[in-house]
Amino acid sequence: MFDTHTHCKHSHDSKEEPIQMIEHAISLGMDYIAFTDHFDGELTFLPEFDYIPQIDLQKHFEEIASLKEQYKGKIEIGVGLECGYMKEANELYLSKLNKFDTDIIINSIHTIEYEDCYMPSYFAKRTKAQAYGAYLKAVRESLDCPYHFDSVGHIGYVVRKSTYEDKALEYKDFADIIDDILTTIIAKGKALEINSQSKGTGLDFLPTKDILLRYKDLGGELLTFGSDAHFCGRIGEKYSLVSDWLKANGFKYLFKYLSHKPIAVKL
Repeated sequence: MFDTHTHCKHSHDSKEEPIQMIEHAISLGMDYIAFTDHFDGELTFLPEFDYIPQIDLQKHFEEIASLKEQYKGKIEIGVGLECGYMKEANELYLSKLNKFDTDIIINSIHTIEYEDCYMPSYFAKRTKAQAYGAYLKAVRESLDCPYHFDSVGHIGYVVRKSTYEDKALEYKDFADIIDDILTTIIAKGKALEINSQSKGTGLDFLPTKDILLRYKDLGGELLTFGSDAHFCGRIGEKYSLVSDWLKANGFKYLFKYLSHKPIAVKL
């Protein structure tokens, strides 16, 4: 059991001490946890979000590196970041990411067309097809970013705060661009993340099962599990549900990352 996507107090939206998260992970029987705190470089280009503090990268990496040593032999600890993609932030990420020893970088979309899709206003001015189509276009664009990343975070994130009566983001409605996204992920050797933070979506996890099955049909194998936990109680949430579904549908492995190398864990 492991978790490749968590946030501690180094992220602006968490108050949890990393040592408490590690101890909780050990109590659950985990053998690996990754701290992928928010590096919201895209928000530096959106003045309305200037109240959100940016991560202290030096502190983040020094503290997690120290905990890695402290807990050696008890649990593997990955250190990384979740980078919020926006093309304007490419140079910022390029200038910062290579200064630190990282295990895993998650590339995620949180903003679309210079708006935060966690806000109702994003959906108010768009039809569902427009809102979701723009989101998927941004995901596809993010795959060609110039900085290194290992996994593609929570495809379907746009659904979390969607205001439409029918929230589903289904493969059949966006087959062409989803196929483009999935084939590009596979061709670039990146991992597709299964994210268990699906509250408010009516789903078990993100992305949807039909997208995951299409990924398999296209030859995709690299999958990570991430709870997206911002506090102890959500670490590893739905791991068994995800693992059981994957096994039942012909997948053989989930992957964790150390020094950007995927390590297969048999289901």
